[in-house]
Amino acid sequence: MSKRPKILFIGPTPPPYSGPELSMQQFLESETLNDAFDIKFLKTNFRNDNTKKGKLDISMLTNFFIFFSKLLKLLITNKIQCVYYPITPTQIGWIGRDVWTILLSKLFGAKVIIHLRGSHFKLNFQQFNAVIKRIVGFSLKKVDCAIVQAKYLNDQFSPYIDVSKVVVLYQAMDINQYSNNYEVEVEKGKIFVMGHMTKAKGYTDILKIIPDLCDEFPHIKFYFAGNIRKGERGVFYNQYTGEKIDYENPFEAENEILNSAYKLNYKNLGIISGDDKMKHLQSTDIFLTASYSEGFSRSLLEAMAIGKPVVFTPVGAHREVFEDGVHGFSFIPGDLEGLKKALRNVLKDSNNSLKIGHTNRNYVVSGFSIQKIAIDFKTIISNTLAS
Repeated sequence: MSKRPKILFIGPTPPPYSGPELSMQQFLESETLNDAFDIKFLKTNFRNDNTKKGKLDISMLTNFFIFFSKLLKLLITNKIQCVYYPITPTQIGWIGRDVWTILLSKLFGAKVIIHLRGSHFKLNFQQFNAVIKRIVGFSLKKVDCAIVQAKYLNDQFSPYIDVSKVVVLYQAMDINQYSNNYEVEVEKGKIFVMGHMTKAKGYTDILKIIPDLCDEFPHIKFYFAGNIRKGERGVFYNQYTGEKIDYENPFEAENEILNSAYKLNYKNLGIISGDDKMKHLQSTDIFLTASYSEGFSRSLLEAMAIGKPVVFTPVGAHREVFEDGVHGFSFIPGDLEGLKKALRNVLKDSNNSLKIGHTNRNYVVSGFSIQKIAIDFKTIISNTLAS
């Protein structure tokens, strides 16, 4: 019997409990993948707080050397046949780790699979320094397979990676953990948002529409789970329109709403996880994401798995896997009138919202379970090894 191919997974695991970390954990724990491959793992995140991601400081430089010494040891001692590596969308991420991870892996004869867990690499790449562009382009040409989260994103690495080497892998969900068997009562009018509280995530846009919407529906309340972050470190463009995002200070926006007549319609939960996160997902009436750019929002899929109606922007995979009016209601990022209209559609028709929630649960179970996505991922790795 032949030995299982040795695959090195490189990436983050919780904490923090955000999309990339949770997805990597799912793959590492997948029976399908572990039965097929001898998986080794190298953890990339050395910070437990998302607010500190992307900051260049002494700890980052120290961990740069620690990371590459570990990578070198794994490549030498394990005879790794394939490296799976989620890349970053930023210039500092590429020149700080991505380029050298790809080239070092290729130097030791491993196939390389990169994974873009977003939708804004191509737009960001246009702003890279000219010399760094050449270095990044050189490393991309060495890649054996590139994973994106939506079909229309297959040109993200053009002209460096041929489209024949680009494949789609959708977001995966543990449909047993995220079920529609509620343990808590649904709070009518509760609108729940999860993610970084920044302009790029639509946080400041949502705060702007609170007065108008709460005048019309006084009982509604917006709950935000995440961390307020000053500045943007990865998303600088409206992925739907291609326009540059105008920065807005989220702390000032929050202070304005807290000093208004609508302060009781706003709740900042901070960073939540585990049972606390699940209780808020189960008790919410509507799930909202207003992001300017996404690959495939994990939190959106979590809410749908629980059977919630959603309001979302058609960015990343959302535009090709979710249908406006069927899985919820969509609006163009930054369109405040569109955002208000989408929320009104849900708030005004509770019977239709309940129907949408049931549709969403069934849709996630049939198309996005970790069992299904792991099989798709297994095929991608096997095809890359055989290429």
